[in-house]
Amino acid sequence: ICNCDRCLLTLELIASSQTVDILSLEITIENINDNQPIFPVSSFRIRLSESTDIGHVSSFPSATDLDYQDHIEYHLVPLNPSDNETFTIVNLQTENQLGLRLLKSLDREQQNLYQMKVIASDGEHTGELLLDVHILDSNDNVPKFEHDQYHIKVREDIPVGSELLHIHAYDNDEGLNALINYTIVTDNPSSSFPFEINVRTGAVRLIQALDYEYETNYHFSVRARDNGPDAISVYAQVQIDILDVNDCPPDIDLILPDNNPQKNLFQIEEEQPLHTRLFHLSVSDKDSGIGKILLRLLTYQDLFQLNEQYNDLYNLIVIGRLDREKQEEYQLIFEAVDQGVEQSLKTQKNLTIRLIDINDCSPMLDPFPKPIYINENNPYNVQLIQLHARDLDAPNTPNSLLAYSLLPSNDSRFFRIDSQTGILSVGQISFDYEMKSVYYLVLNISDHGTNPKRLETIQPLVIHINNTNDNEPVFKQSSYSFRIPENVPVGTLIGQVSAIDSDSNSTIDYKLSTPEYQNTFYIDHLTGQLHTKVLLDYETVAIYRLNITAKDNDGLHSTHTIVIVELTDVNDNAPMMDSSSSIQIPSQMLHTNTSEIIMIARINAKDKDSGRNGQLTYGISDGNQHNYFQMNSMNGTITAKTKNLPQGHHRLTVKVCDQGESLQKCSTTIINIQIGENVNDLFYSEENVTEKQLAVDENIVTNEMIIVVIISSIFTLVFSITMGILCAVFCKQKRCHHIHRSSLKTPCESLQSTDADKLLSTNNTNT
Repeated sequence: ICNCDRCLLTLELIASSQTVDILSLEITIENINDNQPIFPVSSFRIRLSESTDIGHVSSFPSATDLDYQDHIEYHLVPLNPSDNETFTIVNLQTENQLGLRLLKSLDREQQNLYQMKVIASDGEHTGELLLDVHILDSNDNVPKFEHDQYHIKVREDIPVGSELLHIHAYDNDEGLNALINYTIVTDNPSSSFPFEINVRTGAVRLIQALDYEYETNYHFSVRARDNGPDAISVYAQVQIDILDVNDCPPDIDLILPDNNPQKNLFQIEEEQPLHTRLFHLSVSDKDSGIGKILLRLLTYQDLFQLNEQYNDLYNLIVIGRLDREKQEEYQLIFEAVDQGVEQSLKTQKNLTIRLIDINDCSPMLDPFPKPIYINENNPYNVQLIQLHARDLDAPNTPNSLLAYSLLPSNDSRFFRIDSQTGILSVGQISFDYEMKSVYYLVLNISDHGTNPKRLETIQPLVIHINNTNDNEPVFKQSSYSFRIPENVPVGTLIGQVSAIDSDSNSTIDYKLSTPEYQNTFYIDHLTGQLHTKVLLDYETVAIYRLNITAKDNDGLHSTHTIVIVELTDVNDNAPMMDSSSSIQIPSQMLHTNTSEIIMIARINAKDKDSGRNGQLTYGISDGNQHNYFQMNSMNGTITAKTKNLPQGHHRLTVKVCDQGESLQKCSTTIINIQIGENVNDLFYSEENVTEKQLAVDENIVTNEMIIVVIISSIFTLVFSITMGILCAVFCKQKRCHHIHRSSLKTPCESLQSTDADKLLSTNNTNT
């Protein structure tokens, strides 16, 4: 009824009963707060663009209070406490409208809905309005990259097509406002730029091969742009560093003098002094981080040497003799090796060093027959020999152009030589060997070189004049006489004959010209030495007369000489006895003999040797212990004294020796003597006689064996057989020898054979 704080209600009352009576009545109505504020709706939705400016006011319905002039206060209570300072309520001074003022920027991407309650209070009562503020998207967000800068490192050998990195930008807008396109922005020409980016995904991919040596890094921008109205672009910086891979071999640079026209050929004079520096070399590598580059020389390390002068700078020096005549060109191979971690790369470079000739070689004369010969009585101007010399210096240059000449001398005037051909000839002369047989020349060979000087060679020449064979050999002696002992070994040198020939270089050939002695002697046809061919026996032939012929080498001339070979006797024969082995002296002879001494027997012995070797002495060696018998040492006569001579059987051993000086030879024999007829007394021991006989036999056997062995070792097989036969015959004769009496000056009668006589035998022993 009253919408005010206090209402005055004036009433006019009309009363009529009879009359009309008007009564004025004022009723004061006082307002009391008995109503709550009421919003027309329980909830209200406001839509705001996120790009709404701060201070923007959006209206929403206000609350009403039926109480008169109740003052309503509004409070904004966010459902989310963090939204407390985003909005505030303002009085729009408009009926039924309140304003919602934006206090700070909205960002839909952060919060797209704000919910709050609007509390209307009249002091006692309250009313509520649920207010929803929806934030609408607008292209108000700038795209943002995940990183302001992108920095990666890739190997230069990464394959083309590889995805290197993924660039991502985001936009908190939605829809087209959040759709981002990527673009590479660079100043590099597109043809040489090796990267591309996917416009939708932002993936950066390699489209060309990388080369660290061409470009070590790339700097470019990537633009991110949304697709909303008034599209916004942002940029990110990308740096791609290229990691070096050891893919470049080292480089070798030859720093040759400017006057060297060819890069791979270097010319120097030969015979450079040791440690001469020739040129420089440098090494480099486009790769990085490969460490020190090693440079070495692979060839001719004994002649050249690399020395490091500075870092990666070398010089080449000479350390051996450079002789063009031995080798004109040297193919040097230099090798540089880097120190790559994963792999080591190397480079080789070739350089030819060619030696320039200098006149350092003297002329060399080729071998030629030495000495040079020419026959005497030669015609004039005859050519002797063509001499040829060589010079190892460069051909067809003054260093190797030669000239021949003879140094002046007494002998050189008879000869001449062609200076160009080297033909040596005789001048106007015919040589005579007997006047002069040898000429001495000095050959001079010189070149025409001047650097460093002219060189020459001196060669002595000897010209020999050949003698013709116009003289016959001549023995140095008209005859020769030689003396040698008999029985010298076969092949013994007797002596030497010698002949000379006045012709030079004449060889004498000697020959034994006596046919009957061809098998006895032989002569060395070159030396003239005369040798025995068989054993010589003085007792057979004592003197040989030989005819020796000497011929010169062509057989045109010969001469003869007489050689007398005289043998000297050697005591090689033992005495030989021929005496009766049994003698009987009748007792009557003893009684009738008027002399005190009776001759028993005479030993007949002879020796084939001569001189003292053939002079004999006689003696009794056994059986005469009582000295019943005496023997003349010179003539071999055995005597006895009659009065002292007992009758019976006596046995004497007689020994005959020659008078050889170096070797004495003896023979023995046993003489059986019977004195009287009927007396059987023995004046000797049969046992002793038998033992002595055996001892003598052993000596005989032993001596004969020694002789046979000596003869067999010296003589040829024929002589050995002959001597064997002779020995056999001789032994047989000895075994079959009959006992007989020797011839005595005093006649004696022969004894009859008895049993005792059968025990006695004759035994000759040579010693």
